[in-house]
Amino acid sequence: MNLTDEQLRIINHAGGHARVSAVAGSGKTTTMVARVGQLLQQGVSANQIMVLMFNKSARDSFAETMQQRLAATALQLPEVRTFHALGMRLVNSFTRRGALPGYTLVTEEFVQEKLARQVANEVYRQEQDNGGWLAGDAIEEFLTFIDRVKSTVTEAAEVYKKLNLSTRCSYFVKAYELFEKVRRERKIRFYADLIHEPLMAMLADDELATWVTDRVEHVIVDEYQDINEAQQQLLKILAGSRAKVMVVGDVDQCIYEWRGAKPEYITTRFQIDFPQPENYQLSFTFRYGHQLSLAANHLISGNRKRDQKLCISHQTTEKTVITCLEEQTKHPVLAVLSAWRAQGRSLQDAVVLVRLFAQSVPVELALLEAGIPYRLEGNAPVFDCAEVLALTGYLKLVVGSMADGGQESRERMFTAMLSQPHLGIKREDMLLLVRSIAENPDSAVSVLGNWSGAELAPFIRKRVEETAGNWRWLAGCSSSGRADVLLKKIVEKLKLYDFYHTFSARSATAENRVKTCQAFIDFAAAQKLSVRQLLAKISEFQSAGDAPAAETLLLTSVHRAKGLEWPLVILPGLEEGSFPFYRERESGADDLEDERRLFYVAMTRAIEQVVWIHPVDAELKRCMARCCGKIPQEMVRASRFLYEANPGLSVCLGEMLATGDVDQTITADDTTIARQYLQAVGAEVRLVEGKKAKKKEKEEKTGESPGGKILEIHEIAEGLRVWHGTFGPGTVLAVKDRKTGRLTVLFDEQGEMILLAAYAKLRPL
Repeated sequence: MNLTDEQLRIINHAGGHARVSAVAGSGKTTTMVARVGQLLQQGVSANQIMVLMFNKSARDSFAETMQQRLAATALQLPEVRTFHALGMRLVNSFTRRGALPGYTLVTEEFVQEKLARQVANEVYRQEQDNGGWLAGDAIEEFLTFIDRVKSTVTEAAEVYKKLNLSTRCSYFVKAYELFEKVRRERKIRFYADLIHEPLMAMLADDELATWVTDRVEHVIVDEYQDINEAQQQLLKILAGSRAKVMVVGDVDQCIYEWRGAKPEYITTRFQIDFPQPENYQLSFTFRYGHQLSLAANHLISGNRKRDQKLCISHQTTEKTVITCLEEQTKHPVLAVLSAWRAQGRSLQDAVVLVRLFAQSVPVELALLEAGIPYRLEGNAPVFDCAEVLALTGYLKLVVGSMADGGQESRERMFTAMLSQPHLGIKREDMLLLVRSIAENPDSAVSVLGNWSGAELAPFIRKRVEETAGNWRWLAGCSSSGRADVLLKKIVEKLKLYDFYHTFSARSATAENRVKTCQAFIDFAAAQKLSVRQLLAKISEFQSAGDAPAAETLLLTSVHRAKGLEWPLVILPGLEEGSFPFYRERESGADDLEDERRLFYVAMTRAIEQVVWIHPVDAELKRCMARCCGKIPQEMVRASRFLYEANPGLSVCLGEMLATGDVDQTITADDTTIARQYLQAVGAEVRLVEGKKAKKKEKEEKTGESPGGKILEIHEIAEGLRVWHGTFGPGTVLAVKDRKTGRLTVLFDEQGEMILLAAYAKLRPL
């Protein structure tokens, strides 16, 4: 196995703590497995090495690779655990010692959801003076809040305060306290309790913590950028004063903030809790080529909360192509897939990744119309999602076809209709009403109008009457006009968008629901069909979707794609306001950095090709032609991340590096990243920069560089402290080749770089 110098230094790390900053596709697993092998060869026993992962799939993958690579050593291999598996062992041990009660672990999610729904509604209705109702997404948000509290070591009230949640969530703290009270009464624990409970027990009992600490010599943690406070505290206790901790991760892929992860853990916190660590980098990606590496570097350089490393395509990595396509009447995804399949490639080698599931709606509709099989992971298919199901039901009410379909499908449709907008009735009352209407669909309006159900509060009775009136209006609407025109009237009459914004716990949820409706209406407008014709087309799509297919295209979210890779990655809906998606109208810099990291993860899933699909934006075309990476002052339609990734310069320079044709000159407004990249790969390309950019670069460097002449290669030795005009102070690690002047420098702020002395212009410190 050919390992890079960076990998070998990590594998041969000699003592103390270590932090490894790794770019996407950099061979982390290979390096960590080899590190384990090195420790075993040095005589460290397997039970003295603890390897921690964040989920079961990562754990299984690492364990399998370790077994394959180290089987020849005939040595006993260490056990690879997830944090939660480790927590389970601690819970069992503490239970036997009497430090924790013997509760039953409940892994079924619906049990936790049912309990959360029960307590949240109880507290909410008390605060609303017995008048109120919680939507499904509000319960999901409350469940997320529960997990956030249990990812920390602080009280629920403090977590609520720090999260700066909407006033709609004011009941969360009391609901959490009631949730925990009922959980303890039922003597059960959920998944999040496996870490939280033993950790809190150890923090309250020094003797218990002492019993756990200092049991191993080495701890290796993968995907460390995903760690939260509870896991960090647990890691500190486990390591104690004995264990040498090595963590590996990429701050640029920290996308689970809603679970409690923060960039600060890997950038600054680790060296506080585990002092004086050795810092390493895995800067070479083996996944994608120069075009994508350059684009990724341009994009992520806009973030403050990161370590200043470059992502560099290894010389063995094949070419990766970036393609920008404008949204057209016929969705561009169809042409992309047609070209892909014409090359003999499979749909299973491709993926469509979305920031919001609403962005999958136009893609799904285009695929259905073209007869291309797909599967959607993480959300209901387009005609089963609540928003589209409700709108379809309203159209059926207009044409009088409410009786279509079986009892179960009718019940789903009526549930969606009566939940958007919601009547405000209890769940059990809703089920009774839905069944009554589903049994008499042709009399739906009268059934709703005459329904009394349980004894209703006056405000709920008023909602029922308003809903009955709206249904009566729908039943009287003409079905002869275009479906999209009628859909817009329905949305306005029912005040659907206002409902989503009022009753959704998060603005992100509300916007996603609004955009889902808009995408469906846009589809109807493009079809130019009557109500009956549109319903017939929907029925045709649904029938076609039931047929099994030999291969299918995957549609899923960016969050679900982390850690995975595909030859072809398609990113649709790249519109400013959708990606980046702003959680609130006045989003700050942190929100933008979160979104930028998410886009970085999305684009770096690609191996051979990444396709960016964006709205028509003439300014983006001009910027690409000028190799400009700046966002214009005026309003833009395409995502700002496309501007920041500087596809014009990235594609042009990446192509030159891939083909070896470096005789051309590239003119760009800012060549900082490009020059750093060329130095890193040891290549020369003529780059010409605009006057303003040159002046700025000169001003930034004035007074920063120390005195002294530029060092010649024969004057540079390992261990020498040097200064670089862009990267600042650093230490020479190795002089690779004195003939070419190739050397490795570890910079204090920027990390490890491979440079050419003639271009680096290093000065002595």
